[in-house]
Amino acid sequence: MKKRLLITALLWVALILVSACVGRYPLSLEDIFLIITGRHESATAVSLFWEIRLPRVLLVAYGGGALAVSGAVFQTLFSNPLVSPDVLGVTSGCSVGAVFAMLFLPSAMWAVQGSAFVFGLLVVAFALFLSSFVKSNRILGMVLAGIIVSSAASAVLMIFKMVADPLNQLPAIEYWLMGGFQNSTNSKLILVVSITIIPLILMYLLRYRLKVLSLGDEQAQSLGISPLKTRIFFIVLATLPVSAVVSVAGVVSWIGLIAPHIVRLCISRDISKNMGAVFFTGGVLLMAADLFARNISGLELPISIFTSLFGSVFLTFLLIRRFFDKKGGNRL
Repeated sequence: MKKRLLITALLWVALILVSACVGRYPLSLEDIFLIITGRHESATAVSLFWEIRLPRVLLVAYGGGALAVSGAVFQTLFSNPLVSPDVLGVTSGCSVGAVFAMLFLPSAMWAVQGSAFVFGLLVVAFALFLSSFVKSNRILGMVLAGIIVSSAASAVLMIFKMVADPLNQLPAIEYWLMGGFQNSTNSKLILVVSITIIPLILMYLLRYRLKVLSLGDEQAQSLGISPLKTRIFFIVLATLPVSAVVSVAGVVSWIGLIAPHIVRLCISRDISKNMGAVFFTGGVLLMAADLFARNISGLELPISIFTSLFGSVFLTFLLIRRFFDKKGGNRL
């Protein structure tokens, strides 16, 4: 397992280097070395690397990992491998907040990012409030509450699209909703890291509590862990990274769903042992999607096109694999 984790980490580092080199203005490893050591003669290359290429690459690598870890935590909390980080409507809330800012706060600095982040947290808070009315099954109550708030957010989003200027505002809204890292900056990278680093560290340090919770509420209570309080605590921790990444990059689909699946399939199913691998796998997947998005054509494509394609191909593979496994078992 440690060997596979090391391979995943090395692949993550390798893709960071490839992403830093590849683009419309290519840079070699020698160029990057000279830029870092302050000996490169081209001011354009230096500016490109420090102000555009490096912030984007690091934000994608880190953001993909944050989304993947949040997805793994949500799947463990809800005991369902098909749960995504949006189970409580955080992405829908972020989308409403971003579109609200585009329509009504177009000139305010950081309006889109701030509004998306706040609305994402508010929607999750409201979902948790609604779930408190279901006493018999807390997990079912949270899922139902997530469906309710996501549907309400989708309705509000459609209303906003109806009132948006179809020539100027609506295209910008649709493009943001498809996700992308083309506007990455050092300030956005610092913002995302500052918001998410503590939740990610806490989720890693407390991963054994998460493992105990996955054994069932009765088992958790017998070990002195309050299932409801622990579940809400981890929901808050896992929501913050998703809100932060979506607020600066738009909707980034599937990473939080498929990265934990890949790790469980190839490395380990134990959340207390695979969280590091989940982080690196999420970063690798998102960096691969970003490389396709900005290099496959003359125009930069929305990143969710490729993350959705990766997700659909991977789930198709799982379905086919499961079919042949059952078929082989029947022959025995």
